[in-house]
Amino acid sequence: MRGADLSGQDLRGAVFAACDCRKINLRGSNLDSSTDTFAGFEGGDLQDTSWVQALADRVVFRMTNLQNAIFTNAILTGSQFDGADITGADFTEAILDNYQRLKLCKRATGTNSITGVETRESLACS
Repeated sequence: MRGADLSGQDLRGAVFAACDCRKINLRGSNLDSSTDTFAGFEGGDLQDTSWVQALADRVVFRMTNLQNAIFTNAILTGSQFDGADITGADFTEAILDNYQRLKLCKRATGTNSITGVETRESLACS
């Protein structure tokens, strides 16, 4: 899947387990209830994606465009977000490692244009 263009697709329930998805274009796609364990989306365009109730544990989102992404009620344990652009992303009720949550809080800005939730608020940043 490396470098694939799946922008604007309905991928609800899709399985990207152990998938090499580096530099993938998923802009505007719906990945609600997907299974993405051990996947690598490094350097991908995931802007305006929806991951509601997704199982995305141990996923690499390093250097990924996650602007305006929705991760509500997603499981994101063990996932890495180093260098990812999370402007406007919504992590409401997502399960994150506290260490990652604190790292994300250091650069959390913006408000999600769909949910209206501020990124800092969704991460429970102090």
